[in-house]
Amino acid sequence: MEEKDSINSKEITQGDVSRTSQQCGKGTDAIIEYLFAPSDSSSSDEKTEMPSNEEKYAIANMVHLYLQARYEEAAAEADRCVDSNHPEISAFALLAHSVANVALNKTNVVQQDYQALQKKAKSTENQRVSAFNDVYHFVLSVFFHLGGETTPVPPDNRSYRPEGVRLFMLYARSYALYLQQEYAQALGVAEAALMLAGGRHELIRIYLNLAASMAAINLSRFEQADRFFLNALEIAKPNHYIQPFIGHHGPLQGLVEKHIRDREPELYKMIAEKVIRFRRGWTEIHNSQSSNKVTSLLTPYEFALAMMAAKGKTNQEIADYLHISINTVKAHLSAIYQKLCITKRSELKKCLNK
Repeated sequence: MEEKDSINSKEITQGDVSRTSQQCGKGTDAIIEYLFAPSDSSSSDEKTEMPSNEEKYAIANMVHLYLQARYEEAAAEADRCVDSNHPEISAFALLAHSVANVALNKTNVVQQDYQALQKKAKSTENQRVSAFNDVYHFVLSVFFHLGGETTPVPPDNRSYRPEGVRLFMLYARSYALYLQQEYAQALGVAEAALMLAGGRHELIRIYLNLAASMAAINLSRFEQADRFFLNALEIAKPNHYIQPFIGHHGPLQGLVEKHIRDREPELYKMIAEKVIRFRRGWTEIHNSQSSNKVTSLLTPYEFALAMMAAKGKTNQEIADYLHISINTVKAHLSAIYQKLCITKRSELKKCLNK
């Protein structure tokens, strides 16, 4: 990937949106396709007026900016879309506004957005919009690791969700299973969704490949984890979409370090800087008591190594996987223990989030 100045110059234009409008699941314009494409249901309830080209551009650009980890710009674009007359757009913008503000460490804004989505999920709007709101609520509850508060998506309005939305819901389902430590099931869901996606839905395939990689590494299927990770990276690199790797950095347990740190140092530097920022905001929401501990004291590389150790990987397994010496692993762990004021490996789990 190029330097930040080059990345910032890659804006989406309204012309870009119109040129890709006929390509199923292609680019950020696919979001409009997902929000307004005909569903499996023939109910007249789902009929709606299509948005203007200006609104299409705004939604596509909002997603583009977020995926490039340009949080302030993404949040500003989302803020403009929240008041759209199209409930499909306003609800999706609320979701994007929430996750963008995580990295900006605006906890109150994130909580307000989440509560607003909860209300929308319970609203009496048409079934199509209600079906989308159920998905958004589920995705955020998984993202924030709410555990018992994670509300399953009702199956009765499944027909109102286009294929892309259903695939993203499967990504969230895989992530939820990962958090429950049901790694084989998580991998199975992600693999099945990737098969359904085929060569379509490139943005969602980034997330599905990362979900599969997270599950595979916890099953010690390291070659599989590598393959899924590199698949995601191949899709993401042309448009500089680094956010999925930032948001999943901890659960990826060193894959970012293994495949990017030495091979593409400038790219890794960008990711590492954003990881610290995003992780701090996420932890403040998920577990405010530990936010000033792990997120402020460990570098992304140390955090990845600590995650592997906390997940039960031996020093030798970590060394082999990251292609470093076992003495280097021991030195890093010693430094980590010192920073976290702990004395043994078993205490890592108390300091790290899942």
